[in-house]
Amino acid sequence: MKLLPIIGALLLSAAPVQAFETFEELDKTCQATEELTNLCQQVSIYGAAVMAATLLCDLEVKGILTKENLVLTWDKWNKVNGSPMRNAGTIRTLEEFPRCSLKPIP
Repeated sequence: MKLLPIIGALLLSAAPVQAFETFEELDKTCQATEELTNLCQQVSIYGAAVMAATLLCDLEVKGILTKENLVLTWDKWNKVNGSPMRNAGTIRTLEEFPRCSLKPIP
């Protein structure tokens, strides 16, 4: 059973990868089809949620941001930008910061 993930990783590592050298190349690819546009948007939302939650949790852990200010800021951001991908990014971040006061949107 332990061999299966290793075999999968080897197969993935042998696959060719399209590297984007510039933002223009990435943007062109993301705009190529409606499906790719949606995919890129969702990945961006997920990544932004991970970065925002990581920043807020890190500031709370360091004592720079209080729990009250952290929750108020998070609630304000989520009223404007709430989505399933944002929630997934938050959950991922909370795995790294288990004592963080952020809560995923129910």
